[in-house]
Amino acid sequence: MTYEKHLKETFSHYGFPLTARQVEQFTRYRSELLRWNAHVNLTAITKDSEIIRKHFLDSLSVLDCISLNTGDAVVDIGSGAGFPGVVLKIYVPGIRLTLVEASKKKASFLKFLNSRLWLETPDGEALSRVDMTGGVNVEVLAQRAEICARQPAYIGAYDWVFTRYVASLAESAVYCLPLLKPNGKWVAYKSGEGTIKAEIRQSEPILSGFDVTVEAVLTNPKFNRSYVVMHRANT
Repeated sequence: MTYEKHLKETFSHYGFPLTARQVEQFTRYRSELLRWNAHVNLTAITKDSEIIRKHFLDSLSVLDCISLNTGDAVVDIGSGAGFPGVVLKIYVPGIRLTLVEASKKKASFLKFLNSRLWLETPDGEALSRVDMTGGVNVEVLAQRAEICARQPAYIGAYDWVFTRYVASLAESAVYCLPLLKPNGKWVAYKSGEGTIKAEIRQSEPILSGFDVTVEAVLTNPKFNRSYVVMHRANT
């Protein structure tokens, strides 16, 4: 079975059907991830089936629980090799995406990847207007999130903040919350449910200082994932 067929069938099995354009983009993504990974430490996951499930589908899994819309401003903090931000952008191309990554090598990969993902397909398929807009609306910031959160251009600029790493909610809140628009939401990917209640308790003083509350703790058993959704008041 070709990689493209395996990709498409696996995505469909988990409820995420792909267009021909998206199959091409995810295939390019996998190729560049593996090529760069030989020189830059991007991921320990290199098997095709695991890249599909543990990187691509895990990043998309949040869409079983929330909806992203064309025009939404999205920031992925600590993006690494682009998970979940780039994956969400491929699947919902109309979002306006910012990737924040402190590692200059990883940020270089993200910039190169962005230049590759929005090209024409090999058979000359033209980009749709949404795809063309989407490709322009990706910004990579090679800096620490703490610095980003102090810059006027990014404070209060985002409808959605996403984090998919191991730092606690309390540790992340100080640089995630300033980025939210009024009525914006921060979604933190978490594994399992064991420590989530403790993390929420520890973060409550910081959340309340930004007029942010925990809206829900959502679970996705298909991927053994939980998501803490925090909502900033519309004030």
